[in-house]
Amino acid sequence: MIEEKKESTKKESKRKKWNFATSPHEDFGKSIEDTYSAFLYWARVKQDRSQINVSKALRRLEAYADWMDDTGSDLIEPKLTSNSVKEAVQAWCMNASYSREGELLWWCDMSRVNVEKIKKEFPPEESLRAFVWYSHAIMYDENAQKNGMTFVYNVNKIKMIDSFTMMPAKLSTKLDRLTIGVLPVKMNTMYLFESPTWVTVFMKIIGFFMSKKMRERIVICKGWNKVEEMIGLDVTPENFGKVKGQLRLDVIEKKYF
Repeated sequence: MIEEKKESTKKESKRKKWNFATSPHEDFGKSIEDTYSAFLYWARVKQDRSQINVSKALRRLEAYADWMDDTGSDLIEPKLTSNSVKEAVQAWCMNASYSREGELLWWCDMSRVNVEKIKKEFPPEESLRAFVWYSHAIMYDENAQKNGMTFVYNVNKIKMIDSFTMMPAKLSTKLDRLTIGVLPVKMNTMYLFESPTWVTVFMKIIGFFMSKKMRERIVICKGWNKVEEMIGLDVTPENFGKVKGQLRLDVIEKKYF
């Protein structure tokens, strides 16, 4: 079906997206066939996991092909590898662990993000590369494929101006599209902690444009006790927010760094 899609695309400039030249699958020890499998796994029918909605998988794969192709040379000059993004990933303080139910937990703590370094030392392309690489690490993760993902975000009452100046708005929007509308990993829940008023208001506004299902996945938490109640301190990274997390070495760091 992919070859048919490729052959039916008349313009060479559009056809080349199916070559997946910017895909970093090799850095994860994967083949392009493994990438296809990730999309097929994502498109399993909820009522019967043995069945796959192939047309749904193909639509998401094409969105992925478009997104990756639009990055131009940002992901291949230099080649996207764990070594090339390690410093940026650490600056963004991204962590990953597994919940008790087996889903992947993606953690981001704004209280520990090195904002000054990101703004002054890293061009926007480095943040793009870091998030794209990390997204692929999740995409190829077996637990994430089987059980989906939950995003845990300590907003740290960040000011609006600081939030919108950490990276260009266009890049931020592009990354949102990658994680929400392109990546073949089911988003189970998004927990927000220390959410300032402007974020709460913003989420309510965009909520009008979301499906009920999507709105229910976004949970604004009022207290830190929710981390222990809903997730568990044993799978929470050390120094995350204002809780005493017990996880010292996360699953992605252990595997790739």
